[in-house]
Amino acid sequence: MLGRAMQAVVPFGVDLRAFSRAELDIVDELGVRPALGSHPDWVINCAAWARVDDAEDHEAEATRINGDAVGLLGKAARDAGSRVMHFSTDYVFDGTLDRPYRETDVPNPQGAYGRGKLAGECALAASECRWNVIRTQWLYGGGHSFARIMWNRARKGLPSRVIDDQWGAPTHVAELATVAWRLVQENANGTWHAAAVGEASWFDVGQKVYEAVGADPTPLSRCSTAEYGSKAPRPANGRLDTSKTGGPRAWDEVLVESVQPDRCGEAGP
Repeated sequence: MLGRAMQAVVPFGVDLRAFSRAELDIVDELGVRPALGSHPDWVINCAAWARVDDAEDHEAEATRINGDAVGLLGKAARDAGSRVMHFSTDYVFDGTLDRPYRETDVPNPQGAYGRGKLAGECALAASECRWNVIRTQWLYGGGHSFARIMWNRARKGLPSRVIDDQWGAPTHVAELATVAWRLVQENANGTWHAAAVGEASWFDVGQKVYEAVGADPTPLSRCSTAEYGSKAPRPANGRLDTSKTGGPRAWDEVLVESVQPDRCGEAGP
């Protein structure tokens, strides 16, 4: 999803070569190094194990992709003289702060997914390449996501029970990609937070989708994280302070745009 967005908004004059998983498996060191043989200016890693609940039962495999492989990319990029951009998550934090998380706040992941993503951040830093980590959250746009699920259910008028005690910002991948390319062009280094402006609960997001497609929001009902019963722990406060990065735009503005027929067609947001 993010990889396609990075291709869709690539700046003019940038020569981008994109690899599918079939073409390049990032856990394969023997495959990674030849791929960097052309000594690119940047290596942008959009690959990830993103199934949060499944990571609880398959932590070693998830960490191999989200952690170990990132270190391999970093070492290969170091030897090729390339920079690495890698995407991380609000799940590296425990969600207990009463304010948005800044880049300088100490991570404390509570689940397997967050631990694996933090391992990737650390492995990249230890690789001695020049690197850039972008922490983001609640991605949607052209792939499986909460926004698409709500869009489908709203069009069918189905009842939905939605969590109302987790806070963050739904971030469209096209908006994130635009910010990422700006950081590339600025040769930015270090850790950055990039998520949509504003904050919402998952219930707020669902309600906004129902309203945007003209559906009756009555079938929506609230529940707590504990009542929903997800396997993996989620940060109650996943809000990210994006003042250092700037942008993307407000979550509700972009979400309403994304559910319009001329933007998403039959595929959903």
